[in-house]
Amino acid sequence: MWRVNSTAGTDADFASVQTAHNNANPGDTLYLEPSAANYGDFTLSKKLIIIGNGYFIDENPETQADINYSQLNAVSFNPGSEESVIQGCKIFYVRLKTSEIIIQRNYIAYNSDQYATILFDSDNIANIIIRDNYLYNSFSTTGYPYPTSEVIKSEKNGVSNIIISNNLIDANDLYSYHHALDLTSGFGGSIKNNVIYGNSTLNNSMVNNNIYRDGSLELINCSYANNISNSDQFGFANNNQGNVTMESVFVGTGSTDGQWQLKEASPAVGGGVGGIDCGMFGGDFPYVLSGIPAIPAIYELNHNIDYQNQQIELDISVKSHN
Repeated sequence: MWRVNSTAGTDADFASVQTAHNNANPGDTLYLEPSAANYGDFTLSKKLIIIGNGYFIDENPETQADINYSQLNAVSFNPGSEESVIQGCKIFYVRLKTSEIIIQRNYIAYNSDQYATILFDSDNIANIIIRDNYLYNSFSTTGYPYPTSEVIKSEKNGVSNIIISNNLIDANDLYSYHHALDLTSGFGGSIKNNVIYGNSTLNNSMVNNNIYRDGSLELINCSYANNISNSDQFGFANNNQGNVTMESVFVGTGSTDGQWQLKEASPAVGGGVGGIDCGMFGGDFPYVLSGIPAIPAIYELNHNIDYQNQQIELDISVKSHN
């Protein structure tokens, strides 16, 4: 494993994530240590495991002792980076140009016009997992004609076997030119256990156990069951629930991501296929608060120095976050 830290004066192996990539061997792990400095753009062309510090650290208990993020601008997965994984990072936006990629437990938030937060950017790519992320598009509605913007977009052909699960997918508003999911006819996959806000078009997908907070929804050649919506986006057959008041679904308080946990008597509790919970905290891979990576983390550290006896007493609290 290689340590990367963009803060001057540290003893990390690399200060630049791109330099670390260029010097690493395929299959290596890059640990992006928390830093006040942004790591910048990052293009992958080899298989790597990228691990960051998580996000919303100061909002959720027992996360990390260091509240800084592991921040990146644009991340591009190019041919050669198949089987790469990125987790625990704050990212500006992601471009997918190859297959066999896992994007999990990240905060990905784009705040400019005419771009997607996550874009499938090549034809004939497959077997991509987008799971347990907080995906947000803080689009600015300035200027006319208004540009379009999407949280997850695919307009390529042969984009297949894509899993989009256990994410918060928030388009920020309900303008007609602003979309949560824009997945055209060349797309095929599974969309399950997400919390979605915004207008969407879905093609060739199995759509189950989602909570649709608000927005228009077009389903083309899709199967869909056990979803919950604020109106009649999914209809009322196949155990879909419509006209549900969202205040009855979520706790609505707490941290930025914790507010989307289910109330005890929520209609989403047990409302999914096979009796699992709907939404991002249900299913086989429930959302993890703050996107803490699945490695041991120190979330509290206290020390006492006895100068007279030349001793240091340490009190360390550790959690596995599996």
